[in-house]
This record gives sequence, C-alpha cells and structure tokens, in this order.
Amino acid sequence: MDKRYIISFAAIFVLVILFIISIAFSPKEAEVIEGEKTCEEKCNGVESCLLECANIRANMATLNNDASECEKINNLEKRDECLRNVNLKSALSNEDETSCTDENCMNSVRLSKALNSKDSGLCEQITIEAMKTDCLELVR
Repeated sequence: MDKRYIISFAAIFVLVILFIISIAFSPKEAEVIEGEKTCEEKCNGVESCLLECANIRANMATLNNDASECEKINNLEKRDECLRNVNLKSALSNEDETSCTDENCMNSVRLSKALNSKDSGLCEQITIEAMKTDCLELVR
C-alpha cells in the first residue's frame, strides 16, 4: 500500500479529531436580542447571503450539538448535511455507532474506536473497504 495514502488518511483523521475537539470547547451562540433581525432576514433574499447564513447556522448547530438549529435551515441540502454532522459528532463523542443514521457515520465510529483501542477486530467491522484497509494498517 502506498505510504503517502496512509499518511494522507492519518493526517485527515487527525484534522477531523482536532475539528471535533475545537467544536466541543467553543462558546455557544449568542441569543438574538429581541427586535434584531436574523441573519436570513438581513439578507433580503440574496441567495449567496442566505447560503452563508445556512453555513453559519449549521456550524453553530454542530458546535453546540443542537439538531434543532439544523431544522431552522431553509436549504434542504444544508439542513440534511447539518443533521448528519451533529449526529456524527454525537456518535463519535459517545463512541456509539447505534445512533448513526448512515454508513459513513457507523464506519467513522468503528474506525475511531479501533484506533483508540488498537483493536483490529473493530477494523474488520468497517464496511468501506478502503477505510477498513487503512484501519488495519494504522492499528498494527
């Protein structure tokens, strides 16, 4: 197996973990002062602005592990992505793949648990072959 691929995978994995840690220790979103317009209201219908508001809301929802914030996103694609990210963060922090709703989430939790415990048996449970191979290489 190409060592560059393994190193790249390890670097990406470390970045994901650092991102999750930074999210866990970031401050919560300030509450909207009564009478102030929301981000979306300030956009006056400008699509690029609305997309940026959706990104901000999704980041804050993930940061605060608050799926209810995702529900406030009007863009269905961004809303679904937000819900997946909140769910993934929660599943990773609890090391609970049963709370996952998709294959990537389950495999990410298995990978995390395998790397933490150095248990190659957990790698064998990963259903994405490339991820399974990387897991086995990294656990050795």
